[in-house]
Amino acid sequence: MIPADADELVTSQDIAEKYEANEGNVAYWTTLPGFPEGWPSGPGRTLVRDAALVDEWLKENLPVHWAKGQDSDNPFGLPAGGPKDLVTLSDICAWEGKALGRTEPVPEATLRSYMSKKPPKMPGPDRVPGDGKVPEVTERRWFRETAYAFVNRPRRMRRQTKAEEPVSTAQAPAAGSALPSRSSTARTEHLDAQAIATTYSVSGQTARGWIRAEGFPEAGERGYNAAEVDEWVRENRRRTWVTAQRRAQLSGHAWAGPSAADEDASAEKKRAAPAPAAESAAEAQGEQAQLTAEMIGPRYGVSEYTGLQWTKVKEKREGDKVVRRAFPAPRSTQPRTYDQREVDAWVEKHRPHVWAAFKGTGPALVHDLPEGDPRDLLDIYDFAEVLGMTTRGEALARETIRAYHARGQVPYADRTADDGKKPRVFQDHWYRETVYGFVLSRRGSGRFGPRR
Repeated sequence: MIPADADELVTSQDIAEKYEANEGNVAYWTTLPGFPEGWPSGPGRTLVRDAALVDEWLKENLPVHWAKGQDSDNPFGLPAGGPKDLVTLSDICAWEGKALGRTEPVPEATLRSYMSKKPPKMPGPDRVPGDGKVPEVTERRWFRETAYAFVNRPRRMRRQTKAEEPVSTAQAPAAGSALPSRSSTARTEHLDAQAIATTYSVSGQTARGWIRAEGFPEAGERGYNAAEVDEWVRENRRRTWVTAQRRAQLSGHAWAGPSAADEDASAEKKRAAPAPAAESAAEAQGEQAQLTAEMIGPRYGVSEYTGLQWTKVKEKREGDKVVRRAFPAPRSTQPRTYDQREVDAWVEKHRPHVWAAFKGTGPALVHDLPEGDPRDLLDIYDFAEVLGMTTRGEALARETIRAYHARGQVPYADRTADDGKKPRVFQDHWYRETVYGFVLSRRGSGRFGPRR
């Protein structure tokens, strides 16, 4: 029966076209809490929904997709003003947060990292101190038109490939199926970081990394909205999403998100007994003796990509001396699986800071930080040497530290080319105290002397 107040009706295909999604996305949205109910209509008994209710739900829950469906140059209702008005980086952070549906501004470090990418993801300032223009400015400024063009830019959502669509469209399984439905993935409407890690079987560090990522849902008073987290993981961590479903299928029961009581119990258990002790008990029973390549990174609290990179490490020699062992060879290739004990030994030896964080034994540096004046200027290659030598015993490759810099994973440079300060520099430089502060603040790092 069609509701009396329904003005415009839309099908799933209409929704997909208007909001620039594929029908697999829309099929998933329909399983999320609060998504407008549909009803059969017309000769073909096609399922339709109230367009206004769908638009309202997307504005509240998926603002990036919602903005794509608005016929407006200013869908987020940014403040009116002159195109040449000068605005600050903090203004843009607030507007970017609004565009992402957050209650808090996006961190300034995030936008700075956008400007350092090649090509830049965000335009540089239109005005800088000392540029000789009027009015004089004492900090970097952008024209309002530049800022609004950035905030209202077309935002590319990660799409699944055709090969993945059969999995993605199976979000509403038939009765008796082992694949999870939305109602079973989050019995509680809100999650904390630990509940996110538990739900997707990732480490706490990985979950916290997600939370800091661009576009991750903003936390409310009660935590992170479960529907928004599900959508973000499905869009941005496709392999984790599919793996969670496959794990549920193999276990023979639906994948259920934690209830509020489960979360409290999990948090209490975590405080009472550290994770390594629980893992040791599992190992004693012969569980998880083998690791797939994709499981390596999350096991040690780093990204899946980092774990996969470890598997490519080759032996390094200095004369007859082996200074770095190759990563253990896989025990089988279909799929690639590794002996957990061999991987543990390699990580303990060659990634001691990761191992220290994983075991909860305290921070560790492979080598002490070099002596020097806190205000010494270090370039990006000095940064690579200090970070690499203290955490793994060898300097990082230049390509690695440049990638860190481009992704905003290291502090913003204290000095930039021709910034008007003395001594003059021609590329990014950091104060020694900035570099050391970063090294010592990293999880698993600290001034604890060289590894014996």
